[in-house]
Amino acid sequence: KDFRARNETNYWGAWRISVQKSGDALYTIVAPARGSDFPIHAQGSWIIKRSLRDGLIQQVKIFLRSDPGTFVRVYPFGDRSRIDVVAYNGVLYHQVIVPLAFETLLRSPFSRIRDLTRDIVDWSLFSPDPALFADLRRLADQVRVRLPDLRYADDGAIDADGRAVFISSLLPQGVDAGLNCSGFVKWLVDGIIHPFSGSYLPVASIKERMLDWRGSSFTIKFEETLDPFFGLDWSRAIAGELWAVMYPSRIDASPLAHDVTEAPFAMVVRDSDPVNGGSAYEAFSDNFNDAGIELRGLKAMLFMLASREPGRFYLAQFNARSDQPPRLRQYFHIAALFPYFDDDGIFRVVVFESAAETSLDRIVSDRDYEFVKLVRVPTSGRFEPQSLPSGEQIATQSP
Repeated sequence: KDFRARNETNYWGAWRISVQKSGDALYTIVAPARGSDFPIHAQGSWIIKRSLRDGLIQQVKIFLRSDPGTFVRVYPFGDRSRIDVVAYNGVLYHQVIVPLAFETLLRSPFSRIRDLTRDIVDWSLFSPDPALFADLRRLADQVRVRLPDLRYADDGAIDADGRAVFISSLLPQGVDAGLNCSGFVKWLVDGIIHPFSGSYLPVASIKERMLDWRGSSFTIKFEETLDPFFGLDWSRAIAGELWAVMYPSRIDASPLAHDVTEAPFAMVVRDSDPVNGGSAYEAFSDNFNDAGIELRGLKAMLFMLASREPGRFYLAQFNARSDQPPRLRQYFHIAALFPYFDDDGIFRVVVFESAAETSLDRIVSDRDYEFVKLVRVPTSGRFEPQSLPSGEQIATQSP
């Protein structure tokens, strides 16, 4: 309790060494300087956990980026060590053996851990090239600039000829015309398609149900009354159209060709406190064809996708099973997610939904959603979206 934080300097720079007590453990924090501060979650920070009962070191937490969500946790394992790699609550690698005694590892640079595990751990996930996200960020900026010209309207979209229509009936909207979540992602994708094809997508064709590609004999009876898969069908259709226009040499017979089907991590952490958080894990479900992944794993999944497929964005369909009989899973909402790494290598996600920019925090905290299905979409630096008709223009349209 008499230990006071102190600053030290070595070959690698300035560091602050401090101690915190929590429960039955003592945490020694070795944090590098970042400007005039010493954030405990800065890239290169080490947090050493020691038992107060017997004084033994139990584990070490090492931050991989200047972000509390990405770290390695190292444990003693006999005469060797083992590590877990965590990104945004997803346990990407679990119990990877490091052929190095724990005491030796504590005196070694992190580069040695990386070299000894490179055949198992894809460390490139944590070394992104921000330049690869230039088109994606440019597209996000162009969308953002045009948002003030849009407005929300239930069931609203803009048809191929520029008319504001209701998606369900294809009838013209009134003077308060706007876009719902489905109409908005169509507007976004239309803006990318137009420079390549000179045209926009017709609502009638992209809202057709894909009965042969999802659902079951149980759900078929609810297609007309509840339309449970509308959001999934809609996103797959507009993504498929964009891929076909931008890459005409590719032949994708299945509308599922652009689904994110990769198996996620098998576990997630229960909490994310920078000092001690992330030490307790729980199981995480698979990536299901007609549901996707659990919402709590979305940020970790986007991190992996952005690292491995830089420059893509994703149409996200949020769904849940109804509390009432027949307990049918339905798709309630669609958003466009733009994951990228900024110039400092920090992972970020831009979220556009229903003619507005929101946040990933808003989405993952929404209790109406349980799972999210992702469909990948290519990016272009050219963006020519339709304009939402004004009230005067709508008043002169023929019914």
